[in-house]
Amino acid sequence: MSALGDFPIKVVSADPARNFSRVLAIVNEVESMLARLADAGICGSIDLRSLPMAPGDRDVLRRIFAEGEVSAVVRALGQTQVYESVVRGVWWVAHQNEDGKVAAEFIEITHMPDILRTPPDDVADGLEMLHAQLEALGG
Repeated sequence: MSALGDFPIKVVSADPARNFSRVLAIVNEVESMLARLADAGICGSIDLRSLPMAPGDRDVLRRIFAEGEVSAVVRALGQTQVYESVVRGVWWVAHQNEDGKVAAEFIEITHMPDILRTPPDDVADGLEMLHAQLEALGG
C-alpha cells in the first residue's frame, strides 16, 4: 500500500476480465431492434452520448459494428460520418460540430439513415437545376 499524506491508497490493477455488461446491453438492444426492422420494417436508434459508458466501451462497440461496405460523409453544419456496419442494417452515425468535435453519435437500425435521404424540396430544386442545365445545353 502507498500513502497520500495520512490516507492509505491501495493500488489495484485493472481486471483483465473486464465487465462488458454495458456493451452487452447495447448489443442486445441492437439485436432486438434489428429483429423489428427485419420482421416489421420498424427502425430505431440508440443515442450513444446519452448512455453511461466506461472507457473502452465505445471501442468495443466499434469493433463489433465495424465499418462494412457502405460509408458516406455529409458536409452540412459540420461534418457527419455515416457507415453501415458489417452487421447489415446497423449504421454508425457521428455528427461533428464546426470545430470537428463529435457532438452526437448514434447507432441507427434502418435500411438507410435519414441524413442520407434527399428531402423532397431538394429533389424539386434538383429538377429545376437540371432543367436549367438542359436549357444551357440547348436541349
